[in-house]
Amino acid sequence: MTSIMSPEAFASTSFDYLIAGGGTAGLVIANRLTEIPTISVGVIEAGEDLTNDTRVTTPLYMFGMVGDPKYDWGFISEPQEALDGLRVAQGRGKMLGGSSGINFMQFTFASRTDLNDWEVLGNTGWNYETMAPYYKKFENFQGARPEQESVGLNSFINSNAHGYGGPINASFSPGYVPIQAAWPKTMANLGLAPNGDPRDGVSLGGYTNPMVMTRGKSQRSFAGNSYWKPFATRPNLHTVTKAVVRNIIFSNGKSGDLVATGLNFTANNKSFIANAKREVIISGGTMKSPQMLELSGIGDRGLLSSLGIETLIDNPNVGENLQDHPQCGVPFVPNDGELTFDDIYDEERNAFWTRIYNENGTGILAGGVSQTAQLSWNQILDADKQNRPKELVAKYYNGSSVGLRPGVKAQLDLTAKKLLDPNEQAVQTGASAGGSKPAPGQENKNAFVGGFVAHPFSRGYVHINTTDPNDDPKFDPRYLSHPLDYEVLADLQFFNYKAGTTPPLSTHLKGNGTVLGGSLTELNETS
Repeated sequence: MTSIMSPEAFASTSFDYLIAGGGTAGLVIANRLTEIPTISVGVIEAGEDLTNDTRVTTPLYMFGMVGDPKYDWGFISEPQEALDGLRVAQGRGKMLGGSSGINFMQFTFASRTDLNDWEVLGNTGWNYETMAPYYKKFENFQGARPEQESVGLNSFINSNAHGYGGPINASFSPGYVPIQAAWPKTMANLGLAPNGDPRDGVSLGGYTNPMVMTRGKSQRSFAGNSYWKPFATRPNLHTVTKAVVRNIIFSNGKSGDLVATGLNFTANNKSFIANAKREVIISGGTMKSPQMLELSGIGDRGLLSSLGIETLIDNPNVGENLQDHPQCGVPFVPNDGELTFDDIYDEERNAFWTRIYNENGTGILAGGVSQTAQLSWNQILDADKQNRPKELVAKYYNGSSVGLRPGVKAQLDLTAKKLLDPNEQAVQTGASAGGSKPAPGQENKNAFVGGFVAHPFSRGYVHINTTDPNDDPKFDPRYLSHPLDYEVLADLQFFNYKAGTTPPLSTHLKGNGTVLGGSLTELNETS
């Protein structure tokens, strides 16, 4: 028995809770609610059940799902002014499990300060200590294989900080290549070995990170196959797939307030109504949740009126305050004969690695983004530039609230404080060895050291521009629109180059890291 229903059967069922979006959060909520047998839950998901799809479950195939419409919504940004009009792809998973089914599987965590800041911003009870039990609840930490323990993969792990027995498995990849294996030692040679377990919320440094992967099989562990699939036969859990929510249905409550009572959705070119006796939960993620709200008449009155939508709640903050990490890196050229993930684009080599992976869950198909470093701004700067954070924050951020939406100044004040703190993460970077598909007729042996700004100042938006729920919303992250994001990201590139020219990583690269890939011949202030 499965809980996936036809749209007709779904619409004829009465639910206590309706969830719009069966992604990462939506399936967690559905799972937890249906632990109570007397509560019925309906989940409406636009994607499919891909929990048995090998491109989803095989770690290294992560590189090929982004941009494929079977797996990815394929959102494209508005032209970015700071990037010479470049439109940037925004990968978002379109399946049961959402983006947890296409992400790069890194198992890394925010700092204590990051989580405590939620409470500082007015969310009473949301802090590191109160959330720690729930972090443990979702996790089943499996650690390293016995043969991996001898090389110290577990050396920075505080076992007491992790959870055991939860739905999401976390373990160390057995498939990283020599370029990646050199990363922790390279970071140590730069004085940046990890000073603790990131799960403790106080760690900085470079290390081999666990991945959301089942040890042994080396398969992706995500919301679809961990929170939904094992429980899909619960009689009180019902799901409809390939169905798109059009809008929320409201009635008037006793006090005259709007009460959400259902959802209009389409499937197979037909329209349906699903009803909820208790609550409607919007869980469409960064892109789709604002879209659903605005199509339902909740948002900025001016925008809604321009599209002929009746305004039920005038809230100009819907779809605003979008924050995304600007990411960039330095391409290097590996030595001749160096093993990289680009083997998967060679038919014969991919067949070899597929056989290894199917036999014992090892080889490069079990690999991925498994080397990282969480670093403060000061840590990526040379000794003679240690005053840059203080000087540039003073130059570019004066704490003014002019032109900012309510609440944003408080966020930016905390962001500035973290940038100035040598014990707080400002960037995350790491090493990878290929994986991106080469252009037709071209070889693509490459290595990459790259990362992102952890706490961007730039703010953007997501809004509808048509009344059709099948049309993508318009989104503009306004990457690097704030000069501090640019300065931090630029400093990170010089650090990435420094990492690539530091042994032992440099010994795997042509010219000891001085030969750069693509059209980049040297890295300087104008590169």
